[in-house]
Amino acid sequence: MDSFETSTQFSQILRTLTPSMQSLIRGAHFALKYYQSEDYLVHTIVEVVDDPKVDLNTKSTIFQFIEVLVHESYTVSEQPKSVYNYPYVTALKSLLPKVLLQTLPGSNCSSLYNVYCNLKSISKTLKFNFEEYDIRFNSINESFTLEDEENIIANVEFPQVNEDDEVETQEPLITTWNLLIKKKKQSQYERLRLLRHKELCSGKLIEEDEMFNIRLGEKSQGGVQKKEADPQLLTKRQILARMEDDRESHKRSKEHLWMVSRPRDVNGVTEDEFLTSYWNKYKVMNEDEEKTLFADLEELNQLVAMSYKDKQF
Repeated sequence: MDSFETSTQFSQILRTLTPSMQSLIRGAHFALKYYQSEDYLVHTIVEVVDDPKVDLNTKSTIFQFIEVLVHESYTVSEQPKSVYNYPYVTALKSLLPKVLLQTLPGSNCSSLYNVYCNLKSISKTLKFNFEEYDIRFNSINESFTLEDEENIIANVEFPQVNEDDEVETQEPLITTWNLLIKKKKQSQYERLRLLRHKELCSGKLIEEDEMFNIRLGEKSQGGVQKKEADPQLLTKRQILARMEDDRESHKRSKEHLWMVSRPRDVNGVTEDEFLTSYWNKYKVMNEDEEKTLFADLEELNQLVAMSYKDKQF
C-alpha cells in the first residue's frame, strides 16, 4: 500500500473512531504498521482535526487516540530487538497544543475533563513531571484576580485562548498544559458570568428539543430570531453521544486502579499457599469463643431479617 492509499484509509479510520479501547487500539496498530509513512499519517491527523465538518465528539476521540498511539509506540519500541524507534512520539507531542484548541474551540469546554485525563496519561508515558500543572488545574478558582471579578460583573467575555500567547521555544507539553489551564479558567469564568447575568428557568415547562438543542438561537417573544445559533455548540444527538463517550472514558480512567506491580523474578502467591498461610496463622477457637461468634452472627441475622418490609421466614 502506497502512502496515498495509507493516508486515505487512515483518514477514514479517524473519522469513524469511537471511544472504545478496541477501536482506539485498532487505529493505533494501523498507524504503527505503516510507521514508514509517519509524515503522511501525522498530516492526515491535522487535516481531520482542522476539518469543520468533523464534530467535536470525534475530535475529542482523536485526542484520546493520540494518547493510545503514544503509549503503544513506547510499548513496542521498548521491547527487545524492536525495529521501532518511538515513531510518532515527537510529531504528536508538537501537535498537542493545536489538537487541544481544536477539541476545545471558543468557549465550548464540553470535553475538558476528557482532555485533562488524556493529557495526564500522555505526560506519564513521556515521563514528564506534571504535578505542578495538575495542582494549578485543580485549584483554578484561586487564580481569579480582582480584574476577573470586575469583568464578570461587567459581563465581559473571557479573552480567547490562543497558542500564539505561549512562548514558542518551550516544551510542547508545557504549552499544552498552560493552554488547558487557561481553558479551565475560561470555563469557570463563563459559568460565573452566566449565573450572574442569565435568568434561571423556573415555573415554566421547556420542550425537550429546546432544552437539548442548544444550537438554537435566542428568540424574542414574537418568535423572531434575535440571536444566531452558535455552530460550536452541540446538538441533542451530540450531547447524548458525548454522555456515552464520557461514560466509556470514565471506565478507562479506572482500569489500572487494582493493578499490582510485582518483581519480575518473584513468583506470585498461589491460591493454596494463600489459604494455607491464613489457616495456620489463626488458632482453633475454643468453645466459649465459638459460642460468642455464633451469638453475634445470630444477632446480625435478626437485624437483617427486621430490615425487610415483608416477613422472610
